[in-house]
Amino acid sequence: MRLVLGLLVTLSACTAYEYEEEFFLEVDGSGRFRVSGSSEAIGAVLPLTRVSVETVRDHFDEPQVELDSVRETEHDGRSFIHVQARFSDWNRLCAHPAFSERHCRLVTGPDVLEIESTIPEPLASGRVPTDPNAPIVFRFHFPSTVAFHNSPNEIERGNSVRWQRSIGEHFAREPLVIQARFEKRSLLETSAVILIAAVSLVAIAISGAIVLIVRKGKQQLESDASRKGTQARRGIGPSASKNVTSGH
Repeated sequence: MRLVLGLLVTLSACTAYEYEEEFFLEVDGSGRFRVSGSSEAIGAVLPLTRVSVETVRDHFDEPQVELDSVRETEHDGRSFIHVQARFSDWNRLCAHPAFSERHCRLVTGPDVLEIESTIPEPLASGRVPTDPNAPIVFRFHFPSTVAFHNSPNEIERGNSVRWQRSIGEHFAREPLVIQARFEKRSLLETSAVILIAAVSLVAIAISGAIVLIVRKGKQQLESDASRKGTQARRGIGPSASKNVTSGH
């Protein structure tokens, strides 16, 4: 998983997003997240007065998360910061300073889990970074089939849902409400059930074929034994039967 996330961070330097957050959820409420964006966007959205690997690391290094890495890359002469971290409880994530102004909720139902997050406009600085039309993205990777979401975008490969707006919209005092429901059974568990069912069907088919073969063989042996018994009672052995046939 760390290798996959590392590759995503490397590729993110080539994306067109000015700022992006990705959350990789598990059915127990734990997961990972990645924050990636230009230094200007990172400073405005978090917000931070000075942006560097050190200041961003200090900002995210809190008990609510386990920080994996903070990296800096360059693209077209601009600096981008990439953060990777893990969390144990989605409901506690909004206690982290980076997300403290948000609302985080995960409710477990009989068959599905419902997640909700309200992302308000950034506070403090009030400055819009770079191009106000540049996209800002919040992407959720769900561990199971998504039953409902309120994003205008379709479900992407890997049960991912993307909520996207422009930097200008994000700073226009319009909160972004994220809602989704997904099944309690993860894709891995579903795949395991399907695999077990498939293996069971194959085992049943093989067992049935073996039973038929054994039964047919037994019937053939009984038939041969009956035929030989009949020949013996008539005094016709295999050689006599052959001679009789030759005489005709």
